Amino acid sequence: MAKSGKKAKSVESSHSERIGPASTPIFQTSVYNYPSLSALDDYYSGLIPGAYIYSRNGLPNAEELGSRVSALEHAEKGVVCSSGMAALFVALCSNLKAGNRVLASTDLYGGTSVLLREELVRFGIRASFVDTANISGFCKETEVSHPSVILVETISNPTMKICDIREIAKTAKETGALVIVDNTFATPFLIRPIEKGVDVIMHSGTKSLGGHSDLTIGILCGNAKLMGRAAQFNTRIGTIAGPFDCWLACRSLSTWQLRFSRSCENALRMARFLEKKRDGVARVYYPGLESHPQHELAGELFEKGMYGSMLSFDIRGGPTEAEKFIKALSRATLTPSLGSYKTTVSHPGKTSHRQLTAEQKKLVGITDSMIRVSVGIEDFNEIQDDFNKAFKSL
Repeated sequence: MAKSGKKAKSVESSHSERIGPASTPIFQTSVYNYPSLSALDDYYSGLIPGAYIYSRNGLPNAEELGSRVSALEHAEKGVVCSSGMAALFVALCSNLKAGNRVLASTDLYGGTSVLLREELVRFGIRASFVDTANISGFCKETEVSHPSVILVETISNPTMKICDIREIAKTAKETGALVIVDNTFATPFLIRPIEKGVDVIMHSGTKSLGGHSDLTIGILCGNAKLMGRAAQFNTRIGTIAGPFDCWLACRSLSTWQLRFSRSCENALRMARFLEKKRDGVARVYYPGLESHPQHELAGELFEKGMYGSMLSFDIRGGPTEAEKFIKALSRATLTPSLGSYKTTVSHPGKTSHRQLTAEQKKLVGITDSMIRVSVGIEDFNEIQDDFNKAFKSL
């Protein structure tokens, strides 16, 4: 019996370092136990690397997600927040104070625009908006107004404009401005803004990185100093993501590149299909089309010869025809979000940009007949058949 026990112990010790879970466990706890007051002092003094104390201060699943996304973006560090808008708020407010100014693109997600126009102004932070399609004008405004922060999107929502973040980052460095880029539509599959001189990258991980419409999360990426301040602010205002959403997002990252690549391929085919529907479509917005005013710029900035999974189009006949078209779809669903593995459609004027005034929508280029499409990974013929049937119903 002694021999048997000794052998068992030897086998256990030889394998113990290699045995572990194939998937990171969900750390479903809000707090951690400590053996003594001195251990608490050591934690707060930073003497226990990798330790956790309370979920608002950080948790293992969030740490894993932040590390994985920052690695994809070639950034030093990542900070995880409870949503994309929470991440944006943290990115802005951890770097701004009363009296500061933000220079932003006119083409932004509606929630971002409203945050700048109606919320931050209450704290003495003002924003001005300039079209990044006119890059020389945008850079000139940067030199004149000396903003503390510049905020743009790599691919604008929903007009699919492309901004030359290389020029913006160069001018920002000369004027001392911090550049924050929303990379949700492009993802690091197409472009890594840090490599172009950008300071902070924001993702709504709810969208393409998550890809299954079953989580809500936001991620910031940047250098260690900026992310250290972002993490501190994130903890203080309580916008930390929960462990399960972080775990779901990490699961999704394992298949993200496969999903996004397929969606990009389908999106280009869909854009070309819609462009030929001249009797039903007035205009298609997709940077992969040669007709897109910034097609060459997109080709310079984006990798792999791809242009993203999102597109928009103006249907002929106005809002009434848009309503008919959406109702006639049988596979694609009307879903006020994006980035799912399934093809979905949305109406920017009634969803993402609903809070904008009619004048603001007109300035951005959002029409009542615009339909935004988040192209999924289905067999393209299935998507095309669905849209063909919807066009025939008009």
